[in-house]
Amino acid sequence: MLANPLARNFKGLPAPIKLAKRGKADVVVRKTTGQTLVGRGTHGRQSWNGQTVTVFGCSGFLGRYVVARLAREGTKVIIPYRGLYEYVRHLRPTGDLGMIVPMEFDIRNPRQIEECVRYSDAVINLIGRNYETKNFTFDQVHVEGAQRIAEISREAGVSRLIHMSSINARTNAHSDVLVSKAFGEQRVRESFPGANIVRSATMYGYEDELLNNIGKFKHFYMTVNNAQQKLRPVCVSDVAHVIDIIRDNEETIGQTYELYNPKEYTRKDVIELVQFLIHEKVWQVNVPPKLLRLAAQIADIMPFHYTSQHEVDLMSVDDVPTANDLSIQTFADLGIEPHTLELAALQYIRHYRPSQHEEDAMEPKGYKAFRKLRVPVSNKDIVV
Repeated sequence: MLANPLARNFKGLPAPIKLAKRGKADVVVRKTTGQTLVGRGTHGRQSWNGQTVTVFGCSGFLGRYVVARLAREGTKVIIPYRGLYEYVRHLRPTGDLGMIVPMEFDIRNPRQIEECVRYSDAVINLIGRNYETKNFTFDQVHVEGAQRIAEISREAGVSRLIHMSSINARTNAHSDVLVSKAFGEQRVRESFPGANIVRSATMYGYEDELLNNIGKFKHFYMTVNNAQQKLRPVCVSDVAHVIDIIRDNEETIGQTYELYNPKEYTRKDVIELVQFLIHEKVWQVNVPPKLLRLAAQIADIMPFHYTSQHEVDLMSVDDVPTANDLSIQTFADLGIEPHTLELAALQYIRHYRPSQHEEDAMEPKGYKAFRKLRVPVSNKDIVV
């Protein structure tokens, strides 16, 4: 039987050209620069969607969630860091080989910042601190540093800039942290027209300072003002999701977003929730603010950071969204339903339970806050 001559592999002839089909979802056109970004490879982590993003503040609480989400979509992520490489080493496995690029930088060095944003089409600035150090003041980090990143990004041809701030940032706030962040927003707006400002309420997650601190110091948890501070806790993964949507959606240019829980809690409510979920009493100790602030000032002299008077000031600041401003967007404007604190909190603090209760299931009917829920417990409330 003769073989089909058309099926023979003739040596010397050029191989047939294989054309890859791309859909609309693989092409992004930046409005501000007109740059066209085309994805390569299959969709997901083992591909490149054509976009390169620099994430300043990647080693922080929110930063690791933002980097992981970008890398999962096939985005090449530049992760500038200051200090030791070990601070960002854990971010490397979030992306494929060569897609997570660490670069050492100093926020006071314009040349190093320019190197970090040179090939990026979007920059996300998550840098922020709740206390000052001998090397950096709040103005150097929240105002001058933010302005420097915005100016250099604009000059380098970056099309999108997302600046992270706080929902309580006001120029007349009772905390130096929040005042400096408010002035930082103004400098970013002036230096990079079209920048997005994201203001988040108190965030919770695996490495947070809200739920985990209550569980960690359950035998002696210090509060001020009888724990009547008003909070709007929001899940850190929801905030990272919003930042990712803003970066990818050209219709969001120049908009301001405030991210907060639709339901208002007091710190006392959160303490009672943690107490219920870990099956153990949390011993709350109310301390006069002036006395705790004095103790924090003394502790701030220590060579390693324990606390500071600025963090004590933040314990008295309520999460208050901006009222009567239709230009400010929220979760609802992006079609995102934030996770419910009562249903999501257990996975972050389960390890604080006594050993005999560690594997116990959550019983929503046992806690009063669950009676007010409008949604049933479902798999969507498990954060990944």
